[in-house]
Amino acid sequence: MPATPPVVASVAASLAQQQIALAQSELQQQTWGSGNIPAGLVAIVPQVLLTQAALALNTWETSITPAQSLYARTSGIPIVHELTGVGLLGVLLLPTLATTALNSTGMLLPLVGALEGTGGITPVQNAVSTAALNSRVYALVPVTMRATTEPIVYVSINGGPSTPVLVDTGSSGLVVTRASVGDAAPLGSPTSTGTSGYSGGLTYSYTSYKTTVDFGNGIVTEPTDVAIVDTADAAKALAFFQQLGGASGVLGIGANAAGPGPSIPTTALPGDLSQGVFLYQSLFLGIAGVMVFGPNPLPSRTSVAGAPDAYLTVKVGNNTTTNVGAIIDSGGVYGTILSSMIGGKTSVPVGTRISVYTPDGVLLYTYTVTSYNAPTVITSGLINTGYVPYQHGPVYLDYTTPDGMGATHFDYA
Repeated sequence: MPATPPVVASVAASLAQQQIALAQSELQQQTWGSGNIPAGLVAIVPQVLLTQAALALNTWETSITPAQSLYARTSGIPIVHELTGVGLLGVLLLPTLATTALNSTGMLLPLVGALEGTGGITPVQNAVSTAALNSRVYALVPVTMRATTEPIVYVSINGGPSTPVLVDTGSSGLVVTRASVGDAAPLGSPTSTGTSGYSGGLTYSYTSYKTTVDFGNGIVTEPTDVAIVDTADAAKALAFFQQLGGASGVLGIGANAAGPGPSIPTTALPGDLSQGVFLYQSLFLGIAGVMVFGPNPLPSRTSVAGAPDAYLTVKVGNNTTTNVGAIIDSGGVYGTILSSMIGGKTSVPVGTRISVYTPDGVLLYTYTVTSYNAPTVITSGLINTGYVPYQHGPVYLDYTTPDGMGATHFDYA
């Protein structure tokens, strides 16, 4: 697929601007408009903050696409590209500034209400709190890379303890043991049961419940299905998870992954945050990165249909280029390769160059096999990219495709 600008969702941001305008009008009416001078004086700062929030959102809406396009056009031009990146970052921060201004407004409104005295400030508070939710276009979560290949983030499930989980684009669904789930609210009746597993040898039975998943900093899902490993399999499951960079569970975020499901927590985030997941594992010298929820924050260099299951074209050394089904898998360690792609060999020799392309020939990434990063050779099935594409640059999983299968965007860095 050709390079295209990212899809920028602004519906929620537009709603936020309408709610800000409503809050400003109501606040004016309940203070100066009613002749309440003390309340009007106290309302000056909230009005200024509301104006700042509206300006930030309006500037973001009008500037984001041009800023992303300029960033893409300057790729490969030293210094200029870095400067346009700084400009793009400034635009990306505007919705966050709007949310901060709205939250500050919400903190000041009770004082206005105390002077206003009739309870008429409640509609203003409701409009501001709703606008604060809608204005949050992006949300960022730090990613820690462990054991070189394992991206780890922390979540709190049902108000429970902060739990490290592996970010796995190769699966769908959040799977943990009961010890990682809090008791802040009753889990209620199970939503499903089943048996599943992960490559590497784990098979387990689970029971799913609807509850919240909290990524920190106010990033909380609506109630969504979480798979809790049954007690009989909990010990072996936790031992398996611990091998994944010390994780206590797996956060599967793939749109068209085989499972285990039954849902993808990141699609249950509010507003624009549910549109997709941006993952950049090597942002800080390969030891840390970021995961961003929301529309694609960077321009897309190219993309393939499907996330993580997609068709790719692969060339291994001097062997014939092969079109093959693949799993673009952040949790796939060093990946797999078909023996037929390397002349029937059982291992990939050190020094072999592996190049991966879109089906229409756009280079996605290339790397040289060393003594520690060689993909495992398999005889059949889908190949697995492993963590390599996520280490080479930013990748965005788009949940908004009409077919529900998702798309994988390889962004400009």
